[in-house]
Amino acid sequence: MNLTHENNLLQEINNLSASGKIQDSVALTAQAVGSGLTAQNAEIKIQKLIPITRQRLSAAKFYLDAIENMNYAPYLGSQSSFSEEQRSLIDFSDSNLHVEINLLNPDTFPLIVFLILQGFFSNLVSLEDCIAKIINIAYDLIPSDERPSDVGRALDSKIPKGNLIHHIRTFHAINQDGKLDETGSWFNIAKKIRNELVHDDIDGVMISLSSISLSGSPAVPKLHFHNSFFPANTTPANTEMIAFCQNVYDETVNFVDECYRLIRDDLQHSGAFPV
Repeated sequence: MNLTHENNLLQEINNLSASGKIQDSVALTAQAVGSGLTAQNAEIKIQKLIPITRQRLSAAKFYLDAIENMNYAPYLGSQSSFSEEQRSLIDFSDSNLHVEINLLNPDTFPLIVFLILQGFFSNLVSLEDCIAKIINIAYDLIPSDERPSDVGRALDSKIPKGNLIHHIRTFHAINQDGKLDETGSWFNIAKKIRNELVHDDIDGVMISLSSISLSGSPAVPKLHFHNSFFPANTTPANTEMIAFCQNVYDETVNFVDECYRLIRDDLQHSGAFPV
């Protein structure tokens, strides 16, 4: 993964801390005394959440590698075609580990696919939670001389319209009226698939389609997510499991890095929290 702005954001937070420009959470002075964060705790939490976000991305990449290295074509055929030579479902390695899953029983195949997809999408959603926490902490830390007497009412009446909010709206496919855009972005579709995996079995998420063979050789079956997750005009190439998971992973990496850049730019511009 290429998070070019991660270290820059951490360095900016360190600079603000060294100059005493990280303030206590606004909640410490509001009616909900004790629910906010001190400046030190806010700094510690953000510095911890950023590596956790990277860890979630790394875990998602692990599952993505497993998805891309699946030899699942034999498992989509008839059970009579299953043989000892065909039983390796996953076999891949990198510089840190080697993974191999051999199945003697093809009926186990749906379970393995379910576990891998659940791991992939759950880690993507978890890292989004980490990003949301970072942003929430940043918005909650405002200079003490700007704190209104009625914090709750002031925050409720202030609708953020900055670049970061616009970027988040785009990522979540929210239209200008604040409503869900049903056409969906890659990540928004991924969240739907993840929620379906929580409440249904793999058959509620996946279908198998056979590619048309132009050479006369047997068509290679591929796994696709159900069309119900996608806009009506989505091509089959974009619903195919490997292609979709790669696209949503790439979009998520770019989203996280762009959030880091926007937060850092706002910190530099304002000279202090909040974003």
